[in-house]
Amino acid sequence: MKITDSVFRSFRVARTFRQNSQKVNCVDFSPDGEHAISSSDDDCIVLYDIREGKPKGTLYSKKYGVDLIRYTHGDTQTVVYSSNKLDDTIRYLSLTDNQYIRYFPGHTARVIALSMSPVDDTFISGSLDKTIRIWDLRAPNCQVGLTNPLGKPVCSFDPDGLIFAAGVESQAIKLYDLRAFDKGPFASFETKFNRACDLTGVKFSNDGKQILISTNGGIIRVLNAFNGSVLHTFSGYNNSKGTSLEACFTPDSQFVMIGSEDGRVHVWSTESGMKVAVLDGKHSGPINTLQFNPRYMTFASACTNMLVLDSYREPAYSWDKDYDQFLLPLLTPQEPCYILYRLDSHNAQGHEWIFIAWSPDQSPVRQKMVYAATRATLKKEFGGGHIKDEMFGTVEDDLCFQGYLRHMSSCCSPAPLTAAEQELQRIRVTEVKIKQEEAKRALQQLKQRRINYIQLRLDVEKETIELVHTKPTETHELPYRIPSDSPRYHFFIFKHSHQGQRQEALVFIYSMPGYTCSIKERMLYSSCKNRLLDEVEKDYQLEVTKKMEIDNGDGLTEDYLYEEVHPMEHALKQAFAKPRGPGGKRGNKRLIKGAGENGEES
Repeated sequence: MKITDSVFRSFRVARTFRQNSQKVNCVDFSPDGEHAISSSDDDCIVLYDIREGKPKGTLYSKKYGVDLIRYTHGDTQTVVYSSNKLDDTIRYLSLTDNQYIRYFPGHTARVIALSMSPVDDTFISGSLDKTIRIWDLRAPNCQVGLTNPLGKPVCSFDPDGLIFAAGVESQAIKLYDLRAFDKGPFASFETKFNRACDLTGVKFSNDGKQILISTNGGIIRVLNAFNGSVLHTFSGYNNSKGTSLEACFTPDSQFVMIGSEDGRVHVWSTESGMKVAVLDGKHSGPINTLQFNPRYMTFASACTNMLVLDSYREPAYSWDKDYDQFLLPLLTPQEPCYILYRLDSHNAQGHEWIFIAWSPDQSPVRQKMVYAATRATLKKEFGGGHIKDEMFGTVEDDLCFQGYLRHMSSCCSPAPLTAAEQELQRIRVTEVKIKQEEAKRALQQLKQRRINYIQLRLDVEKETIELVHTKPTETHELPYRIPSDSPRYHFFIFKHSHQGQRQEALVFIYSMPGYTCSIKERMLYSSCKNRLLDEVEKDYQLEVTKKMEIDNGDGLTEDYLYEEVHPMEHALKQAFAKPRGPGGKRGNKRLIKGAGENGEES
């Protein structure tokens, strides 16, 4: 997701953690952005799960205290931290079993700077004993150090882990090559401020092009990392008590952030130098530590409480108008993700949602496989009944609003058909309608009893039902109306006497003259018959008394029609007769015994 001015202004407090009773000294995110850790004056080390948004454990350092704390390179289960009680030794701690792996003694005063190398197990520390020391996690002794009088030294590695910057005497930033540390700095940049203040921190931007200097005098400065020229000087935030407030870059190096005494976070653009946002976290005291997540769109600020702020924006319009501005910033070019976008519509279970799976082509194959394997589980856990539509995209154009409209259009369009399926589709009943006005007018006249006979034909090519004729027809003339070479539909009003009363019955006759017609014609007439009858009965309120299928008109006599319209309801049925047994006498019954024990007959 790209960080912009408007995105920054949309940040809101997502979580508030009140695990500490005293000031939080330091917050650090793990390199993968999944975890965070904090240290405080109440001797607590609190572990946080960023994905779940909750604390997952607390460790204690009652004897030594805990001040600055950092995750080690490439490991979320170990940290190094400086003490603030018994001594000034740096400790290497395993978070898994709460056991110390190694101690790093050497400093004789409080450690005020601690920076891990981004590429290996090296780290550097600066102390009030006016020294900067370089350490290796694999060895307890200091590898090399600067012991010149440096005032209050602050230090930090560059993104490549080859250079570190040291702020000395609050007057200069010196750059050292880690491979030639003993030769002294290869560059030195003066940092003169218009007001009296001490340097409290120095950091490189992730692109290595800028250096951020923070002070306790209500002013921070951004330098060009190559020539030391001043790019921007930022002020306008409260720090009247000279508190050490931490500043930081965003991961894209486009913005600088710092907290203030009034509990607000101030943000400036490193490109324009303009302040773009002031975020109110409602802290109860000065924000002394501030860190942006290296991977996710969140950052943490802390006083005595730790807050995690996340990007948030109130919907301004309907879902379709808000779609692009909410969704597109969430798409990262090299990282798959799932997105659930809420619609304005509802179903029986609540709001309806769009389930979106983003899997860019440039993302690692393993991540693609993991996301593909967990897709069904996520939908099940969320509730499939809430999901109205699903989308999958590999490029941004697939998932933008126009892409969604294309997706919906493709879902509504018919699927590709084989030649056989296309043939069947052409003869589907739903596609055949009565289109000719003459046929409709004739049915209306039949309803009004102005005519007594209608003959209809089916145009196979146009797939429409057309009127053939409506000649007045008597019952004895009906057989001659049935064509012998083509199928037809017939409606005939059969006038007759039944039980002494004169009655009229509407008879529908479907005539199909044997196998002289083509298969397509036979299938089309057969499939359209019920559709025609439904339309006649519903649209014209004509009640068909009898439906008949014939192959010729020879048997359409008055008696035959009468029997079809008035079938015999109580035909005499022969009662079941039990069949007689075999003739003659069966004779006396005999009892036949088997042989005795000795083979004699009984």
